[in-house]
Amino acid sequence: MSVLLDRLYALAEKRPDLEIHQAQNIDCWGFLLHRDGAYQIHINASVRDFRKTMILVEVLGEYARRRRQDRVRALAGEDLSNREMIIREMMDRAWVVRFSKKLLYLVRRGLHGTNVRRPKENRTGGVRVS
Repeated sequence: MSVLLDRLYALAEKRPDLEIHQAQNIDCWGFLLHRDGAYQIHINASVRDFRKTMILVEVLGEYARRRRQDRVRALAGEDLSNREMIIREMMDRAWVVRFSKKLLYLVRRGLHGTNVRRPKENRTGGVRVS
């Protein structure tokens, strides 16, 4: 398994209400379920590690959106029109994409550290020696 995928699994295991299962016989790459007050992520075990990483990041974003949505609903019990519900759903999807990209960036940054291993180049293409 890749190191990035291992870090994502370790990150998900820290959540007390989240379980990750690898299944052999599912028709999709992965999905999120909410059952009995706990979230379950099911990932197809037969796909490559790169695809597992991308699916896990996306599903973790969906998990974060649902937890955020539950908190918002608990605070404000307002009725929305159909148009407002569609707009809110589109905003939520955009939030999931931004969250997933940031999560992947932060996990990769922690994986590779803050130091860049290749030398910086100047505008002429030469290596800067300073």
